Amino acid sequence: MAANNLRIIYENIIDLSTTTIVASSTASNSTATSNLKSDTKSLIWRSASVTTSPQNAKYTVKANLLVTCTTSNIGGIILPFCNLSSSATIRVRGYTGALPVMGGTVDSPTVTATGVLKFDTGVVLASPAQVFGLWSWGTVPLGVNSYSYGGGAYGRVWIPLNSQKTCTSLIIEIIDTQNPSPYIEVSRLVIGSYWSPKYNTSYGLSSSTKDLSTHERTESGDLITNRGIRYRTMKFDLNYLTSPDRLEFSRILRGNGLPKPILISLFPDNATDYDKEQAHQIYGKLSQLSDVVNPILDMYSTSIDIEEI
Repeated sequence: MAANNLRIIYENIIDLSTTTIVASSTASNSTATSNLKSDTKSLIWRSASVTTSPQNAKYTVKANLLVTCTTSNIGGIILPFCNLSSSATIRVRGYTGALPVMGGTVDSPTVTATGVLKFDTGVVLASPAQVFGLWSWGTVPLGVNSYSYGGGAYGRVWIPLNSQKTCTSLIIEIIDTQNPSPYIEVSRLVIGSYWSPKYNTSYGLSSSTKDLSTHERTESGDLITNRGIRYRTMKFDLNYLTSPDRLEFSRILRGNGLPKPILISLFPDNATDYDKEQAHQIYGKLSQLSDVVNPILDMYSTSIDIEEI
């Protein structure tokens, strides 16, 4: 199994009723951490704004999230639809025992931990690819107003299979020194273990953007556009599933079906081409449940067709 084979998180511990999320700061009641449990992109968690003045219109923003859960194996921590810049860093530490305690100020949040440290990802780039631009005149639309039009970024940190450990609490530390906004904003939080098949995707995968805008020609000859929302889709084949992989993929189909979203990254931690990684990671729902075919002895094939929430 290659280190950067596709990874699928299909059981999100954030959705469990026993999971709680606390932030080092929150802007208002309408942007509480409870919104991180919702798949509605307009519902967000937003940290309080920093008080320091920016240099060159860029803010240094810091925030911590404390996630308390039942004993869980952690393989990936993903922040779909966030306003992190390509310079933002993330560090995740997992603990058992006593819960970490957050303190400090909005500008300098702190964490005190006395529990047993189970893993530490270290400081890694959260969203190193350049954010996809929506306009050509240099602005970078990162906030909630852009999420329905393909804007925003995916923050992420992955833990290799041989380094994954169970924990009962996590501290997610985010630092962004080049944010055009004085706050950190996240629409969703996805945490869990991931499935990765022995053999990667077949050639011919596709990633596209759907635009629901429509054109209308006026009597004077002008072309008027009624702007609609945009969302991404991905299609790819898994032509070389082993028997254990077929079993796990069938569990995903039966357990998640069409209603329950999943997180897919086709090229996770692809340090040679971060833009390729960004273009092929998606948090969405399956568009259809594909057949699992047995074309040759002990090998199976299927396909995935998914659209972003």
